[in-house]
Amino acid sequence: MSSSTPPAEVSKNIQEAERFLASLTRTASQHEETRKELLAMYRAQVAALESPLEVIWRMMMEPHQSAALRAAMGMGLVEPIASSESPKTASELASITGADKQLIVRILRPLTTMGIFAEVGYETYAATPTTKILTVPSVGGGFKFMFDQAATSVIHMPHFLAHTSFANPAGPSTAFQSAFTTDLQLFPWLMQHASPMSNFNDLMTGQRMTRIEWFDFADVHSILFTNDTSSDANDSALLVDIGGGRGHDLEAFRKRFPGEVRGKGKLVLQDMPPVIADIGDLHGDIVRQEYDFFTPQPVVGARAYYLRSIFHDYSDAKCREILQHVVKAMKPGYSKLLVFEWVLPDAGSPLYPALLDINMMALFSGMERTEIQWRELLGSAGLEIVKFWTIGKETEGLIEAVRK
Repeated sequence: MSSSTPPAEVSKNIQEAERFLASLTRTASQHEETRKELLAMYRAQVAALESPLEVIWRMMMEPHQSAALRAAMGMGLVEPIASSESPKTASELASITGADKQLIVRILRPLTTMGIFAEVGYETYAATPTTKILTVPSVGGGFKFMFDQAATSVIHMPHFLAHTSFANPAGPSTAFQSAFTTDLQLFPWLMQHASPMSNFNDLMTGQRMTRIEWFDFADVHSILFTNDTSSDANDSALLVDIGGGRGHDLEAFRKRFPGEVRGKGKLVLQDMPPVIADIGDLHGDIVRQEYDFFTPQPVVGARAYYLRSIFHDYSDAKCREILQHVVKAMKPGYSKLLVFEWVLPDAGSPLYPALLDINMMALFSGMERTEIQWRELLGSAGLEIVKFWTIGKETEGLIEAVRK
């Protein structure tokens, strides 16, 4: 469209585009992957429409948005607005929460423009779908951890990198340790701080809300249920979940393949003693085992060893320490290594996993890896990648590997 196009015609085209995009959005929203693809396209178009100065100003003001929401949560504004059937005035919210009325108005002002709350009148507020989802612990608690610990570490990261002469972080020191003035790594630190630990656990639970399970897009039968050369399947292990937390992944896998699992071997959940001790309900078919993955693997010759979101916490050197124990336990020609993590494209990464890489850098001196980096890492540990199972750049992928 040329610069000489009449304003009335431009306005008409915009209205037509708006109707088309609204229809496209409704259709795409019915399928998660299609929705993500369309969202990525919208963001690309917004980026193209923004002026360079607008891009910088938006980035400058983004921390202010998160700070306003965190303040609103700390003031107790979310619950009374979300749970009310009628709008709440600032005066009513001040009476409920004990917060200053003028402060409430100022904190909610940017949040209403973002759609987190709705401004329905003078100093009067109502809930939106975003307000309500913040009352879900796995979302609200996850936001608190990401703001209080992760964002604080990320903001401190430039200072930390400058102190290291801008070396690529590989541990053991982290921006988190520098920001919080502690010698402890994140997980030991969380063990000593109950509220942040609870928020972190909420975050881990929340990540499962929209995640597509690996066995919903990878060919599980070709990976696990064929070429069974085990001499006694009932006495061997079918799938060992290393560092599997409270067993959510194994439980979901067992429910998805109840018939196939039966008689094919044990399902083994491994994690540190405090984690195993904290597990509540878990199906009796899942064996619980205390294990530190920096020590020799006690389950030898399993059909598959599965690690989800473990390696991105660590540098290549620490990952090789973990891998060497897995490789030694694998039976050549039979055992598989299954890694469920982000596989960044070698070029053109989506924004979310690229930012997640910055998050891992700040908290752990860890990293998200590209396909080339995965090949180099696993290859250096004596493994050969069979296949990258994926359904797109906007989701995690499954790496299937065997011993060389």
